[in-house]
Amino acid sequence: MTSKSSNKGKIIQAAKELFNLHGAANVGTNKIAAHLGISPGNLYYHFKNKEEIIRSIFPEINQATTQALAAADEQETFEDILINGLQNWMTVVWDYRFFYGNLVQILRNDPLLQEQYLLRREATLAFLKHTILTAGSKLPANDPPLDESTAEYLATNIWIIALNWIRYLQIGKSDKDITKNEIEQGAQQIYMVLSPYLDAETKQRITGKLPLR
Repeated sequence: MTSKSSNKGKIIQAAKELFNLHGAANVGTNKIAAHLGISPGNLYYHFKNKEEIIRSIFPEINQATTQALAAADEQETFEDILINGLQNWMTVVWDYRFFYGNLVQILRNDPLLQEQYLLRREATLAFLKHTILTAGSKLPANDPPLDESTAEYLATNIWIIALNWIRYLQIGKSDKDITKNEIEQGAQQIYMVLSPYLDAETKQRITGKLPLR
């Protein structure tokens, strides 16, 4: 006999697949139930509405982001920290593209989820600032300085690009036509923001590793 937790997990997995394929705004609970071959009432036993399903997915997103940044922070050189961090983060965006592509509306529909996401944002910004300041400690004295204030601005700009790159792509394509490679090209946009603050040797090493167009 299938357990309740197993049924709940199947609903979450099906919801992620359908949300990524069609967009969260275009998938309701009835469509999820039909995809699984269960009655709407069976689904409502586990989740009252679509917002509860998305909120149940968010811990996965939060954990995936934490792991992506932690894996990058374990690298020895700044360029490896940057490259791994950007690529890992953009992979999370790809895996949960329904969430990032509809982020504003999703959060407005669920104030509790919004509170949780704001904590995630602050943790990510703190990591980015730390990484940027690490780079600043290796720059020649005549380069633009990377002080605390500059690092905060750059961290915010990186976050804005990473979270909105998918929306840029959505203007010209449907969600199902956006490729993982196109998502990862957002790393190039972020690199261009940081480029003026990096020394020539570091830039050369990064250019050879990022998915630049």
